[in-house]
Amino acid sequence: MESKVVLVYSNKYLGHKPPINHPERPARINIAYEALRTYDLVEHVTIVEPRRAHVNDLLKVHSEDYIRNIEATSRSSVGFLDGDTYVVHDTYDVALYAVGGVLEAIDRMLKGKTKKAFALVRPPGHHAGVRGRALNAPSLGFCIFNNVAIAARYLQDRGYKKIVIVDIDVHHGNGTQEIFQEDNTVLYISLHQDPETLYPGTGYSNEIGVGEGEGYTINIPLPPGSSDDVYKIAFEEIVRPIIEEFAPNFLLISAGYDAYLADPLGDLNVSTEGYKMIFKTLCELSNKYCNGRVLAVLEGGYSAGLAKGFPTTIATMGGVDLKIDEPTTSRSSILNKAKAVIDEIKHVLGGYWKLT
Repeated sequence: MESKVVLVYSNKYLGHKPPINHPERPARINIAYEALRTYDLVEHVTIVEPRRAHVNDLLKVHSEDYIRNIEATSRSSVGFLDGDTYVVHDTYDVALYAVGGVLEAIDRMLKGKTKKAFALVRPPGHHAGVRGRALNAPSLGFCIFNNVAIAARYLQDRGYKKIVIVDIDVHHGNGTQEIFQEDNTVLYISLHQDPETLYPGTGYSNEIGVGEGEGYTINIPLPPGSSDDVYKIAFEEIVRPIIEEFAPNFLLISAGYDAYLADPLGDLNVSTEGYKMIFKTLCELSNKYCNGRVLAVLEGGYSAGLAKGFPTTIATMGGVDLKIDEPTTSRSSILNKAKAVIDEIKHVLGGYWKLT
């Protein structure tokens, strides 16, 4: 058994290059990887090259029309699918390697080579729904294929029937929610900035799933300015008890670093100590219910969150205590508003989960 964290990382992910200045750019993953050198963490990871995913993997969550549209657009033009999401000649292939990188990490975990893995892949995926844009969002939000959703279905095909996805990106994962909103075998928990103040405008606390999936979508929309203290309350009062009751077989994380303080695309205020708390909690839960297996997949992050939050994540997953920031605290008005939101969520979900 390897004790190191498996890290999927490759120059293949640099081929998806924006035609104009754009926040979702190749340098993102290089910044993250170089941060491991900065904090002397390279020896704690095993670098793994991705494989290329097959279309059949994508069809587990996406429509064939959507997949073929991405392929055709990538082959024929350089431009934008919408106001946010660009496509260039290599986009389709790079996106297949993003999915394949996640699946390669899973295969290594299932073969017993590691229990902790991080897929440092791009383009990101959690805004991509069945047919692309999801839940009436105005765009695909830089995403192509939903890497973490495909991972969940891949695991279920291999016997892991109860999957939890915890999404900590500052933006709500509307694509992931859409894909699983009628499913009671995949528990989707998203902590994100209040959708009244941020793209994609979805993820309200009363969005709890539909049909058989009712109660298995957990949205925790947080007021701008929410800091480490708010996240701690949300994890202890909502996230932890629901995961405990669900008792998953496998834990997946949509790891966004745009909730980090001062990220240009969000207004939350999470420090590296907040990220440490998040990943420590999720690793503890995975030890209890998932034989220690945790797979994190990169979503957003467009500033110092990649240079600081990402190495903190790798350190925490690898059992290393890394100290970079002091914890952040919310202003009293924000903390009170966040507590009211958390109480409301507990009321909404009280009929589905044991929340006190």
